[in-house]
Amino acid sequence: MNVFKKALLAVALLVAANSASAIEVSFDFTVFSSGSSIYPCNAGIKHAKAQDVVCYERTNPRNSCNPNLCEEGKSCDCVCSGTDGSYLTDFASVKYTKWSDHDDRYPRRNKKASFAADGTKNFLFSNDVDMFGEKQGKYFDNQLSSLSFNLGSELFGTEYFLDVCYRGPQIDYHNAGIDTNWVAKAEATIQNLSDTYSSYANVAGLKVKSEIVCDYQNEVSYDVNETPGNEALDEDDSYRLIHNQRLGLNTGVANGRRNITGHGKKAPNFCRVRYTFTEGHKLSGKEQFRPWETQAAKICTRTSIEDPAL
Repeated sequence: MNVFKKALLAVALLVAANSASAIEVSFDFTVFSSGSSIYPCNAGIKHAKAQDVVCYERTNPRNSCNPNLCEEGKSCDCVCSGTDGSYLTDFASVKYTKWSDHDDRYPRRNKKASFAADGTKNFLFSNDVDMFGEKQGKYFDNQLSSLSFNLGSELFGTEYFLDVCYRGPQIDYHNAGIDTNWVAKAEATIQNLSDTYSSYANVAGLKVKSEIVCDYQNEVSYDVNETPGNEALDEDDSYRLIHNQRLGLNTGVANGRRNITGHGKKAPNFCRVRYTFTEGHKLSGKEQFRPWETQAAKICTRTSIEDPAL
């Protein structure tokens, strides 16, 4: 076979190889992505009217006294608390901004608000308006950037509140038949910030409790990226995390945990964890008076909601 024929044969074999039968497929698919978000979202303050006037002897503070005896010519060495209006001298100051996602710019422009306690509860967001009466006051749509409680009442007895909001993944686990297992954890500690003769943490008789309330997939439905209104999560459906633990410099960390998986292994849509701090536990007589010397403390909370292994 000459060179020319060999070349033609090689070309023919190459064409035959490239024209052999072939099979292929094209396929596309969808990806849905949504994580979770947790952030401080609301605050409140309360100071119920004292049931009784508190009195003690000025020269012997361990003893109680009756100021009416002064009118009878007896001891007038008696110091007593007032009878009403104590809630007017306790207030909360906050800075807050619109909620921002993980990849969003933070902080945004802050708003400031201060509001006094009342005899029941007074919250920054209690209806669907903020303290300025403006709409977009849903607490799930806002986040706190700073918070302080300023307590000037004569007697201990103030309650103050911090709410932490949780947005669960917008992934439909229920209709996919995927079981989930959600656990909530809460803890609180206190740190003294002042150099007075006795710290706020030790003299206030402070206790803390925390509760969580959630709604669940297939029980409540939302549009994409929709959040619940302020009345959506019913406090009566809440579960305790921290059970009225003392909170002082010598009490360590107050903490608690609970499995919050919905019936049928349902995943939560939204949850709210509320911390309640209450003064006056086991205080009596002169101990109930708030010291004049300024005291300051930092309370730190830590909240987690996670899906550990089943």
